[in-house]
Amino acid sequence: MLKVLLIDDDKINNFLNRSIIEKTCGNECEVSEFTNPEKAFDFLKECTTANTEECPDIVFLDINMPEMSGFEFLEKLEEDQINILKTKIFILSSSLDPNDIERSKEFTIVSDFISKPLDKSKLENIKSTYFS
Repeated sequence: MLKVLLIDDDKINNFLNRSIIEKTCGNECEVSEFTNPEKAFDFLKECTTANTEECPDIVFLDINMPEMSGFEFLEKLEEDQINILKTKIFILSSSLDPNDIERSKEFTIVSDFISKPLDKSKLENIKSTYFS
């Protein structure tokens, strides 16, 4: 079973993404979500130190969030040396700014930059590329 973590301050985006993931994966995916990136960070930190079985396989991370941007989130993961090697992080953003896309490539822990909205073909591509 694939564990998917959504990190987006917009509850509607999380709801839509959860629906797409559940329709596409059926019972093959377990989806968790956070609207607060600080809490998501604490969750990832905890799962890597206490129970790696709980760590997500996929993280969809928004860039533009008020408490902590997606880039700040990634910087904090690197600074704290959070070991999430088995986890694939995808930036999921509505940003079309080429600078955001380039900046996401600077993080070795980011697998790809995906433009919102998430859809069935993007999700199936991720599954077949990274988890088949």
